[in-house]
Amino acid sequence: MLVQSRSLLNSIFTSQNNKPIAHKRHALSVFASASTNPKIGVIGGGVIGLTCALRLLQRSPHAKVTLICSKLATETTSAGAAGLWKPYAISGTSPEKVNKWGTDTFQHYLEIFNSQDAATAGIFLCPAYELYHEPVPDPAWSTTVPSYRHLSSTDLAMYDPQKIYNYGFAYDTIIAEGRLYMQWLVAKIKSYTSRVTILTGCHVESLTDLSSYSDDFVAVINCAGLGARELVKDESLYPIRGHVLRVKAPWVRFHAEAEQRDSPDMPAYIIPNSDTVVLGGTKGHKGDEDLNPRKDDRDAILARCTAAVPSLAGAEVIDEWVGLRPGRPSVRLELERFDSNNSRERSSGDMPPFVVHNYGHGGSGLTLAWGCAGDSVELLAKQNII
Repeated sequence: MLVQSRSLLNSIFTSQNNKPIAHKRHALSVFASASTNPKIGVIGGGVIGLTCALRLLQRSPHAKVTLICSKLATETTSAGAAGLWKPYAISGTSPEKVNKWGTDTFQHYLEIFNSQDAATAGIFLCPAYELYHEPVPDPAWSTTVPSYRHLSSTDLAMYDPQKIYNYGFAYDTIIAEGRLYMQWLVAKIKSYTSRVTILTGCHVESLTDLSSYSDDFVAVINCAGLGARELVKDESLYPIRGHVLRVKAPWVRFHAEAEQRDSPDMPAYIIPNSDTVVLGGTKGHKGDEDLNPRKDDRDAILARCTAAVPSLAGAEVIDEWVGLRPGRPSVRLELERFDSNNSRERSSGDMPPFVVHNYGHGGSGLTLAWGCAGDSVELLAKQNII
């Protein structure tokens, strides 16, 4: 995985030797802080945590945000993602919610695409097509993307010269290249210098550990991803192993996805990035946490992708990457309260009174992040915290 230069971030770290600066211990009136300068913690330095931190800072002109993470931005799984915007079905999460979060995120990317930040943020519009052996229903997101259409026989002949497929559709979508978008998010967060603190190298084992970083959080947003297995003892989380190759193929400026008859839930996919083309399609096995690339996976990815796009045959492989995505039966996005005793005073070691959980997005983090961050912030607003 590519690792971001520390020089970009040093100016916003407020810790030394991976230890947070000591905070003065004192009791806190939760309700007073909520109406003045609420201090809110965000756990997690991936795309879910960074979007939550940024949307908090944008929504509330007075909130002070502390981002607490073990790894930040380009050191996280999010940075390895090719960044194709496409909502995937998440069992247990309603299609309506997935489509709403995805549409909100798509609109956010479009705003960047239409700005001078587009290249810096790794955002570009990309033509796409998908090929299937038999007709499939139109996806719920077909009304979100521009230029959605079913492939005609002429289209199929162009996209599938080997005449393997009988059905398909095409559309335009957004690529939000993980590595660049994460750096853009950090830079935006950094611009709120007086209201943001970033602590890295932190291992938060439980919510009660947050008192080591600050006694006066009025709320925390838990974006720990797979780390929530330990943080909140969520045993329903599991890793989804993903293996991708990056090849040098500058002539490929489109996204292609092709169903595999022997494994329909593991399509071949080709996604262009700014300087490479990402090839993928591995079936994540529950509980598989091996981060080492496997030759069998590599060979299978190359075979399937070159069958779908023959011009990729012989393209130079310049990098490969394995990451673990946070799988869960459903996305967890909800508010939990810990002030059941109705006490107006807190002391060191207590839970923050409000915790928003926002994790379990599987491989859809970059597709859903901005929308989920908006709902997370709205949950706090409804409690008059911001």
